[in-house]
Amino acid sequence: MPEGLRRFKETEKRWYERLLQGLTSGVDVARVAIRRFFAWGRARFVFAVIPQSEKPARRFEISRFSLIAVGVVLILFVGFAGYSLSAYSAAALRAAALDAQLTKARQSIDQMRESTENLLSETAKFQEKLDQVVDIAQSKGKPDLPQSTGDVLKTAGLADLISGQLSDDPVSRDVLRLNGIAEALDKSLPALDDIANVLAGQKDIMTEVPNIWPVKGNLGHITMYFGQNENPFATGQWYLHTGIDISTNRVGDPILATADGKVIDVHYDASLGNSVTIQHSHGFTTRYGHLRSFAVKKGQRVSQGDVIGYLGNTGQTTGPHLHYEVYLGTSLIDPLRFLSIRKEYHE
Repeated sequence: MPEGLRRFKETEKRWYERLLQGLTSGVDVARVAIRRFFAWGRARFVFAVIPQSEKPARRFEISRFSLIAVGVVLILFVGFAGYSLSAYSAAALRAAALDAQLTKARQSIDQMRESTENLLSETAKFQEKLDQVVDIAQSKGKPDLPQSTGDVLKTAGLADLISGQLSDDPVSRDVLRLNGIAEALDKSLPALDDIANVLAGQKDIMTEVPNIWPVKGNLGHITMYFGQNENPFATGQWYLHTGIDISTNRVGDPILATADGKVIDVHYDASLGNSVTIQHSHGFTTRYGHLRSFAVKKGQRVSQGDVIGYLGNTGQTTGPHLHYEVYLGTSLIDPLRFLSIRKEYHE
């Protein structure tokens, strides 16, 4: 055998013997450690309970392993108890938050019901007024008008809303009423248009409808119409213009109340500037913006044609003009639908 191979074999043999010795030593050490560990664990503690009376003392023995097991169980129990308490606290907080939300929701429902009843009360007044207007219109010989407001209300959808026959469930009925009232009022507009055409000459009735030019002397011209328009403050962008803009190219022209009513708001707005809001009969409301100054106060009653302020340039404007809005109920409508009724009105 070559000398190099023989040396390699001898080296390999020595390493193998050392490995066996090492493994044997390791197993012996592990065996000894295990025996010592179990011997340590089986070591017992003695607890003695010595009563104050003459009764004999009681001894309790427990091994280290048992003591460790009891300690682990106690730790697990305390941990579980802590987790349960924290989970209960979190659930209690969530329950309190939900209870607060429920209370708030109940308050909102009560407010909604109150608002619904108020709205239905106003609708009933609208029905009564419409009855009067229809009677007057019939007396003027208009053959194609409805025979009663029942027909008008049935067409508009108001009859069911007033009678409350939409649902047996009170909450559902309130929701249906609120959802349908705006649409119902909008559907009643054609009937009001017909009546308005018949009663154009009846100034005692027509003063309750916003139908005159809001600038005294019929001055000014419309610079922006109701509906979609290009935003004058953002080139290339379009927005819904909620009224009409009327300009006389100067400041100070008197602004008139377009119908009899009560002033319900007089204030300055960052957008509309000085503005006046008037509540009228039949569910109408008008608003006048960008005024230079006011001529009325909140709570004051005004008649059609009274001066309520003066044309100005307050708020967000590109020049002096009047911004004029008309509401029927909660719906915005084009003011020109009624302005055309009283073209003959002059001051």
